[in-house]
Amino acid sequence: MLRKRVTEVMTEAPVDTIERGLTIDLAARVMKERARGALVVVDGGKPVGIITERDLVRRIIAEKRSTGTKVGDIMSEPLISVGPEATVSSAATVMYKNGIRRLPVIENDRLLGMVTATDLARALQRESQKDEVLLAMGRFKMIEELNK
Repeated sequence: MLRKRVTEVMTEAPVDTIERGLTIDLAARVMKERARGALVVVDGGKPVGIITERDLVRRIIAEKRSTGTKVGDIMSEPLISVGPEATVSSAATVMYKNGIRRLPVIENDRLLGMVTATDLARALQRESQKDEVLLAMGRFKMIEELNK
């Protein structure tokens, strides 16, 4: 499973984005309406940063800044991302080392998708379930052979 490419486990595009010149108020509404914890920030369609619910709390609410603040003023940048050839293992390492839970997958300045900690956990769970089924099938086959 860890050798799989991130493209096999990621949430594919369209990933929700917001232009860097728009306001935090709009970003918060988009996050709420689309049930998203983060938006990739774009500049003319090119991914340049990310804004998360955590950013809103730390950089707007805690600092008592206006919701009219521009997304580009508080986004996390540079955007930490991986390419489509990255393995699940390397993506997990990038996420761990940078303390992030969302990792955009980008190729040639184009957003292909987003891999999240939840995506990785689901993939691990599916792999674990497959292993359990195969193990059970192997045991069944051994019992069958012994009963012959």
